Amino acid sequence: MQNDKNLIEFGFGLKPHGIKGGVTLKLYNENGSSLKNGSKILLKPYSSQSSLKSEGQKFTIDQIHFGNKVICYLKEIKDRNDLESILPFTVFYPREELPELDAGEFYLEDLVGLKVLDIDGNHIGKVLGHYDNGAQTVLRLSLNNQKVELPFVEVFFPHIHIDKGFITLNPPEFE
Repeated sequence: MQNDKNLIEFGFGLKPHGIKGGVTLKLYNENGSSLKNGSKILLKPYSSQSSLKSEGQKFTIDQIHFGNKVICYLKEIKDRNDLESILPFTVFYPREELPELDAGEFYLEDLVGLKVLDIDGNHIGKVLGHYDNGAQTVLRLSLNNQKVELPFVEVFFPHIHIDKGFITLNPPEFE
């Protein structure tokens, strides 16, 4: 696991599960997750409450269970106390370990840094990041020197051109 460009953000861990050191993960794509027993992941602090180093620390998935919740046990975590010290955290996975994407598919991380163009093709900002609010993905944008957050839905973002370096914004109308 090298630099951040080679890592894909998969989700986050906020809550412990049980007393044996399990964690409930919120993954951005539970159905198509590449995470499995033995996967090497990088965890970075989600907030200052986490004892993880800011550059992140490597862990190995001992067991992961997908169901109505994703429960994960890490080889390096011995019990709930160990786990609670590193919570909350963000989960990253190496890009080179992921399957090839089909044409037109992309990872959310690929949006970060793209130019934002309006419907007429004028450059109005850039994509700063993304997060999941529990209901949908939200893009963090810098638009005309203002920070804006918008749901990542087709009505607001009708065209995505990773290869050309831009995303088109159809801004919401306010009354």
